[in-house]
Amino acid sequence: MANEITAQHAKALDLHNRIMVSAQLVQTNLWDMCNGLKEMRDGKLYKELGYQNFEEYCETECGFSRQQAHKYISIIENVKLENVNPGLHFGVRKLYLLSTLSEADQQKITSENDVSDMTVKELEKEIKKLKNINEHLEENIEDRDHELRKMKGTLKDIDDQNIELRNEIKELRSRPIDVAAAEPSDDVRQLKETIKNLERTSEKQVDQLQEEHLRDIRQLHEKNRVETQKQLDAQKAEYEEKLRQAAQPAQQDDKQVFKAYYSAAYDAFYRMIAFAAQSPDHLEFFRGKISALISSFSNANRDM
Repeated sequence: MANEITAQHAKALDLHNRIMVSAQLVQTNLWDMCNGLKEMRDGKLYKELGYQNFEEYCETECGFSRQQAHKYISIIENVKLENVNPGLHFGVRKLYLLSTLSEADQQKITSENDVSDMTVKELEKEIKKLKNINEHLEENIEDRDHELRKMKGTLKDIDDQNIELRNEIKELRSRPIDVAAAEPSDDVRQLKETIKNLERTSEKQVDQLQEEHLRDIRQLHEKNRVETQKQLDAQKAEYEEKLRQAAQPAQQDDKQVFKAYYSAAYDAFYRMIAFAAQSPDHLEFFRGKISALISSFSNANRDM
């Protein structure tokens, strides 16, 4: 019975590693295909193959529509490589979803989430949440802009009133007055006082509006910071819980421990094979090193 379990375990490991290697090759080939389609379209190289347009080439040679081809091209044009790891299996749908975001939003999504381990629905949910936050911020900015425009309109009205009052004063001063008059007229004194009152009032209104505007902006930034911190804390707690569970010692016998070592070594070996296969310039060097490693393992096993 133990031999059967061991054989099944080895078969599962072998199948898992072949799947992972194939997934990495698919991801690499996906990027190569997207780059190729972009170069074929931009350089109009399809004409060299006898096709009049890019759509005809895609449907005949590639088996998909021009719209689908442009989705692949959109991935290359809009997804920043520093935000994704081409060696991980993101999948076409997740990469296309990322291509619809700005560079800043891509960086935010990929830095706060393990996109390669998410489902398409989970990624769509995160993108929708981010867009809702952005829309809320834009609405608040538009409200602030509207208030600023109103404030500028109020200031313009005050300035217009000041100009009118100054013109009236100028007109009054230009009138001939009695030489015996030692004091300014009541009208002039009243106008001067009115101007001073308006200037004091306008300064207070401007100061008050600016203070309210700055206070609202600070409150908005603080609210967004708190909300973002809550999300980060929740994710951190989730990851720490996973790490805690993974770190708990398990009751294992010698066979189980050996199987764990075997699984880790097997996985690492096939990952090394896959990496070497992707580097043709150093393939002979890698083959020599791998052969030496296999020989070393064989000798150690024989001498054990």
